[in-house]
Amino acid sequence: MISEQLVGLAMAGVRARALGLTGHQNRVFGLITLFALLTAASTSGAQSIEGFQLGDDKITLQRLGVPSETKADGAFTTLTYHGSDGVDLEATYQKPSDRLVALQATWPKGGAGPSTGYGALTFGKTSLSEIRSQMGSKGILYASQSPVVASSGGAISILSYFDVSGTDAVATFVTSIDSDEAAKLKATFGADAYKNAPPAAKLRTIGVSRREYLENSQGTKRTLDIGYRAITWSSQEITSKHPAISLARIKPGQLPVFRTYSGPNNFPDFPGRDKEFTNFRTRITDGMSGGPAFAGEYSVIQIGCGTGCSFAYVGNNRTGQVFNVPVGGEDNMYLSLKYQLDSRLLVAQWADYEASKCYLQFFGFDDGEWTDLLKREVGPMDDCFKTIAENAH
Repeated sequence: MISEQLVGLAMAGVRARALGLTGHQNRVFGLITLFALLTAASTSGAQSIEGFQLGDDKITLQRLGVPSETKADGAFTTLTYHGSDGVDLEATYQKPSDRLVALQATWPKGGAGPSTGYGALTFGKTSLSEIRSQMGSKGILYASQSPVVASSGGAISILSYFDVSGTDAVATFVTSIDSDEAAKLKATFGADAYKNAPPAAKLRTIGVSRREYLENSQGTKRTLDIGYRAITWSSQEITSKHPAISLARIKPGQLPVFRTYSGPNNFPDFPGRDKEFTNFRTRITDGMSGGPAFAGEYSVIQIGCGTGCSFAYVGNNRTGQVFNVPVGGEDNMYLSLKYQLDSRLLVAQWADYEASKCYLQFFGFDDGEWTDLLKREVGPMDDCFKTIAENAH
């Protein structure tokens, strides 16, 4: 089994000293367990690990639920998840873009594991010899990092790097030999033990990262093996192991607030900053009079606009500033909203009258910015006469 320290040498270690930036406050607490695919186009969008791609927004990770570990290092934050199939996933994103710059999947157990999702490579089964045969060479040697790392317990890890053709990505494959097998190799082959290690070294970690990110720690000086060629990595080889998740698992506590305001109510500046909301100043002021009830310091004000029609605003009880709620009006009939003071999650239920369907939609709210997390059809329009709790199952 590869120790956490050795796996870090493969991919997580590249976070250290990255860009030499100072640390930022880590604002990633728990994430919602939902299936969201809000991705952006990327030149290396096909480079996927466990169904996730370099260049994705970090929000795509929310399908995995709450990370088991969060580490912030300068402009980079790494989230770790323990998968139901036994594979650990580490995903690193960069501020301020929030785009994924590195992904790695590790099989932490002994013996054979599941497929890696890349070609026919299998965790705990595919050998280094087979990887080299498939890739056509030993890959890239970085001058600052030995490709062979021995643990204090005698286990051996071997790091192999390959550029991904046509992209700015570098793939990493970490194979390992446990201490008992390493001792046998040394006893049998002596000084030639490493030369005879490839058949015994089994795949434990597969990763992919932006080359610029990787080389912040590995350095830019590298040597290519004889016969080296970049590898291909297509999205057709990737099968996501993470199915859609029940709406009932989405919990407000997974988007906690950073502060709760308990001071006096401050009302909107209707003549100035908030003048676009002047027509509803009485309704908004009355709605904010009871103090905050959403996202730590906001009031939610819902205003009717006819039979089955309504729209909503949120008002900041600390600053007085008003914001539109992104659903409402005739396009979102029979609007119901669910929210609470200690969460930035707002759940909206509404009907599309023309399609005669009912929807649940989930939003995150952060310092005045809405993030559309998930929209899910729950049934015919009549389902919108049920409560949000009844439909979120």
